[in-house]
Amino acid sequence: MNSYVFVYGSLMRGRSNHDIIKDGYFLGRAVVQGVGLYDVTPYYPGAVRERDKMVRGEVYEVDAATLKTLDWVEVNGNLYRREIFNAYLQERGDKVEVWVYLWLQEIDPKKEVPLEAQPWQERDPGGEEG
Repeated sequence: MNSYVFVYGSLMRGRSNHDIIKDGYFLGRAVVQGVGLYDVTPYYPGAVRERDKMVRGEVYEVDAATLKTLDWVEVNGNLYRREIFNAYLQERGDKVEVWVYLWLQEIDPKKEVPLEAQPWQERDPGGEEG
């Protein structure tokens, strides 16, 4: 059975881990409400449940094998936990029920990625943090 997954970091098109979902069907760019985004490392962000926040990303339809691979990559239950949210596709305006991987570790409130600075971008680990 296929599932819809919302990605907001290194799994997005053109990013370092996109190959993992490249065979999934791209539904479009989307936003998810009730989630805030934070820089947790230079290599990937973390999303946490926050009532008045939104995250920009992409939605993909993936098969069960790809979802299982994503759970492994995201260390589901340890670094991230997969939860259901509604995503709103920007081009079509459709609402889609999606899996979102939420960050389970501590976040630094000063490292929030505001909506106007999204989608998240990978950083140079040797450069200045933003």
